[in-house]
Amino acid sequence: MHYGIVNEYLEATVSLNVLGAGGANLIIDFVIDTGCTEEMILPPGFIDQLHRIRSSDILLTVADGTTDAYARYKISVEWHGQPREAIAISMGTEPLVGMRLLRGSNLSVDADPGGRVTITELTRQG
Repeated sequence: MHYGIVNEYLEATVSLNVLGAGGANLIIDFVIDTGCTEEMILPPGFIDQLHRIRSSDILLTVADGTTDAYARYKISVEWHGQPREAIAISMGTEPLVGMRLLRGSNLSVDADPGGRVTITELTRQG
């Protein structure tokens, strides 16, 4: 289970432990972006601190309708108490968690500044 808060801009946020190469772990404050279909977006400075090697590029169309190539990096993030492999897209200035990372989870947000954000793992049946 993960807990976060709603910030003054009414953005749901959560802090996650992102595991880097050579023991370079970072606790990063992410905004949860339900309009983002990727796992996570990390600004280039965070990627540099994690000492990750570029794995590939991806073409993405962003909110303003433009399409461009962005670098993808394999990372590991502590998720529901376990390390989980993920793909981080290097772009922007704000760390974002997207819907692909939230897949298999329940997101609950008390939508007021200072409100509680809760992410719980869904139980799978069958």
